[in-house]
Amino acid sequence: MDGMTFMKSLLGGGPLGGAYYFCGEDPYSLRKGVRAVVERTNPDLRDMNTTVLTTPAPAEIQAAAETMPFFDDLRVVVVQEFDADTANALEGYVKSIPESTALVFVRPGKPPLTNPLYKAIAAMDHVVSFDPLSNTQINAFLQKRAKENGIVLDESAANRMIDYLGADLAALENTLLQLGAYVGFGNRVNTRAVEICVRKPSEVLVFGIMDKLWAGNKRDGMRELAKLINDPSESAMGLATLFARNVRNVLNVKQCLLRGKTETQTAQLLGMKPYPVQKAAASAKKRSYGQLVKMLDAFISIEWNQKQGLAKAEDSLMLVCQENF
Repeated sequence: MDGMTFMKSLLGGGPLGGAYYFCGEDPYSLRKGVRAVVERTNPDLRDMNTTVLTTPAPAEIQAAAETMPFFDDLRVVVVQEFDADTANALEGYVKSIPESTALVFVRPGKPPLTNPLYKAIAAMDHVVSFDPLSNTQINAFLQKRAKENGIVLDESAANRMIDYLGADLAALENTLLQLGAYVGFGNRVNTRAVEICVRKPSEVLVFGIMDKLWAGNKRDGMRELAKLINDPSESAMGLATLFARNVRNVLNVKQCLLRGKTETQTAQLLGMKPYPVQKAAASAKKRSYGQLVKMLDAFISIEWNQKQGLAKAEDSLMLVCQENF
């Protein structure tokens, strides 16, 4: 089941007991899920009824799971950083765990679909996947946290935060509280406040520069690039990788267009959203296939040149953009 469904059931007083397998690529929600399980124990007796095991042996896990709760209805055992041998050894055991114990195996990342322990717990419908939320769900999360903290948050400001910070709920929550302090209690957090307080991620900055360069506004694009390269918090090698990724997207879209695909078909084929495909298609029409291949090779060579001592990445990046736009 997904993390939201599990949390709704848990917070609504749903049953809890037996073995669980927590996985997923949203670390914030994953930690929150573990914390919610622990909070089902009596707060006065929580320390005595909660066990966290790191890289344990199978026998340690079984011993902890078999221990009866101390004057409570539930004992929680959290297992983290376990290896494949430990997981395989417990495949049969997890089917007979006392209902007075919630044994939670925590494995961040994608679910190991072929792992015997995972499959055994999945058969009990106790696998919970905490994956990144959609933009609509993240917006709802921000509005909920804003209301809980007495912050008035414009929907457009929430969307701008998501644009800059992505699906990192911890970063979004921390930024929301900072914005609330910046505007003052009762005042509205709008997009201007977000622009002032939140640093744009490198991807957004590079996209803005490339947008100008593709459009032929070379002077402004090169000026912004020089400013970005001189920012001590940025890495020229990292920026070169982002530039190469942008050109690669344009090249991929160019290939689809040459094969007669529409922009809608191209978006589906490449797994991209419609707007980036639309932008890439406009850029692709201004260059031949050969020119785009040459451009991509030039950006990729920036890292090689620096590692070989042929040129600094900062200088190479400026030169490649100067020569190709």
